[in-house]
Amino acid sequence: MLGLINLVRRTVEGSIISFVIIAVVAIFGLSETINALLADISVASMLFLFVIAVVLADLIGRFIAILSLTFPDLIPDLGERDMKRASLIQRLRPGQTMALLSGAYAARLVMFLVIFALMGTSYAFAPQQAQQTLFGDLGALEAIETFLREGIAGSVGYFLFFLGPRDLQTITGAIIAEPLASSTVNGDVFLVGIRLYGLAFALSVLRTLATPLIYLRARRRAANLPASAEPSPAV
Repeated sequence: MLGLINLVRRTVEGSIISFVIIAVVAIFGLSETINALLADISVASMLFLFVIAVVLADLIGRFIAILSLTFPDLIPDLGERDMKRASLIQRLRPGQTMALLSGAYAARLVMFLVIFALMGTSYAFAPQQAQQTLFGDLGALEAIETFLREGIAGSVGYFLFFLGPRDLQTITGAIIAEPLASSTVNGDVFLVGIRLYGLAFALSVLRTLATPLIYLRARRRAANLPASAEPSPAV
C-alpha cells in the first residue's frame, strides 16, 4: 500500500512537470513534432501527444525516485514508512509476500508493454506531418515492434557500453536489424526517450526475475526491526 501511494505521488509529480515542459515547448515553438500535433486538432494527434506526456511523466517520476534515494535529505524522512513495511513483511507468510511482490512486478511489466503498444499505435495514426519529423510512415504493428525492439536494444547498450561500439553493434544488431534513424533533432530526442524507457523496462524485468532475492533481503531487514516498532497484539 505504501509503495502504491509513493508510485501515485511520483506519477502525479512527473505528470505536472511533463505537462509544464510540453507547454513551454509548445509556447516557444521548440519542437516541430509538438507544433504539428497541435496544428492538427484531432483525436489521433491528441492521443499521440497524451502518450508522449505519459512516457515523459513516467521517466520524470522515476528520476525523482532515484534522486530521492541518492539525496535523502531533499525529501521527508521515510523511516517510519520503512518500519511499517518491514512490520507488514513480518506478519505475512512467505507465500503471501512472494505473491504480492510477483503480482506487483508483473503489473509493472504489463504497464510497460501497454505503454509501448499505445506509443506505437498512436504514432501510426498521428498526422503525417508529425510522423515526418520523427521516423516517417510506420504501421501500427510495425511501430509497436520497432519501438519495443529499439527500447530493448537501447537498454542493452546502456548495460554493456564497456564492450565498445563494434561488439555492442553485434549484440544490438541481433535485437533490431535496422535501428531507427532520423534526420531531425525531434527524432533523435524521441529515440533517446524510447531507449531510456526501454532501460526502465529492462530494469523492471530484472527486478521481477530477482523477486526471491528481493524477498530474502526484505525478510533480513525486517528481522532487524526494533521490538518497540512491532505492532502490539490485539486484546
